[in-house]
Amino acid sequence: MTFADRSAALVLIVAALLACKSKSDPPPPPPATAPTATAVTPGVCPGGASMDPGQGEFRPAVTAFKDKDYKTAQRLLDHLAKQHPNSATVRVWRGDSALFDKSLKESEAAEASIPFYEEAEKLHDKGCKLPEYEHYYLRMGVSYALLRKKNADDAIRHLDIARKQWDNSAEVFYHLARGYCLKNDVDQCATNFEKSLEVAKSLRRPKFLRSHNSLDDWIRRSQTQSEFGPLRKDKRYQAAIKKTKDEE
Repeated sequence: MTFADRSAALVLIVAALLACKSKSDPPPPPPATAPTATAVTPGVCPGGASMDPGQGEFRPAVTAFKDKDYKTAQRLLDHLAKQHPNSATVRVWRGDSALFDKSLKESEAAEASIPFYEEAEKLHDKGCKLPEYEHYYLRMGVSYALLRKKNADDAIRHLDIARKQWDNSAEVFYHLARGYCLKNDVDQCATNFEKSLEVAKSLRRPKFLRSHNSLDDWIRRSQTQSEFGPLRKDKRYQAAIKKTKDEE
């Protein structure tokens, strides 16, 4: 056999071996692909609680809010809302940052805040429940906004939810009085106003309140409260104040 014949034979043997190998070996695995992100369903929170940012992630927005830099707070909270679609808490703070924005007229600020409170309420009701103190501020914030908009019925709905859960809050009863006076229901207005003074005098309050008004604060505020015109003309207004003062 010549060198050429041997070379040709070797080529045929190698080709045959490669053909056998290709038939017996399993095919190579497909190339790796990036994992598919799990879709987030709004209102579906496995733990039943609002899925909130960590403290470090949340802190800049809260700091801006407390510094009354509401535009910065709004921008930061908008970003957090995109990153955390199941955070009812972020939406409560976003509502607050609009409601307290002094660059807007009161009615405009109320109008801007309500959609965020509504988003928070929907998430809360679907199962992404707010912590207790954030739930309180949701009900109070949206009721303030609705009272500014002269929407007494919806404000009272939120305040009734708050009353059932926090009957130790003078603030809740005071604003219920506002809502009923706005409806010209002076009986309910007087009843809730007297209750607000009673609770304030007792010094009972939710422990998580950001601020606390004294009995004298509520009386002084009631003297100029715009909705209380009908109440101030009623003898029960002064009677409630006198009763509270006499019992001191």
